[in-house]
Amino acid sequence: MILEVNNLSKKYGKLEVLKNISFTINKGEYVAVVGKNGAGKSTLLNILLGLVAADSGEIKIFEKNLENNITFILSKIGIVFQQHTLDFDLTAKKNLLFYADIHGMKRSSSKIKIEKLLKRFELQNFENYRARDLSGGMKRRLEIARALLKDPDFLILDEATSGLDPSARELILNDIKKLTKEDKITVLTITHLENEITDVDRVIKIEKGKII
Repeated sequence: MILEVNNLSKKYGKLEVLKNISFTINKGEYVAVVGKNGAGKSTLLNILLGLVAADSGEIKIFEKNLENNITFILSKIGIVFQQHTLDFDLTAKKNLLFYADIHGMKRSSSKIKIEKLLKRFELQNFENYRARDLSGGMKRRLEIARALLKDPDFLILDEATSGLDPSARELILNDIKKLTKEDKITVLTITHLENEITDVDRVIKIEKGKII
């Protein structure tokens, strides 16, 4: 089991954002959490990443309690946020090198891996472009490549295709499918776009803080 969420609840003042939700994700699954804006998706993500504390309930990731093992758990998770988190003044390649360095990867091995990832995501011809000069789809592919640098067992994507044109969106979705089929990575994608969930293994729908 990769993820277990049991009876999770969260309030902000009197507003119940999450209402006693429970679900699991098995190893190798590609699961989508789908809901409209305000459904509770962002709060769920923030709790899963240890950024916000739940009021009640329990989360286990890799069969370990999240609260007591946050550093270990985050070291084995790849995360792609909705808002771009690249350094726009660095080139595509230097963004990856910087990430590898701050995570303690050896330069000799990280350089080889970076070359492979740039090629895999068809960014090798743009490695010396500053991130700010890349298209929206290229930025997103670069962020996915960056998340894969540390060989995560679990990849979490937050609105990964939001704001992209249809062709860029299709490329990203195909990339994600390959990760689950070829790399056997467990993927959780969080989205409000229901047309993105045709190829997932399972859909978890959230509405007004409840799983429906």
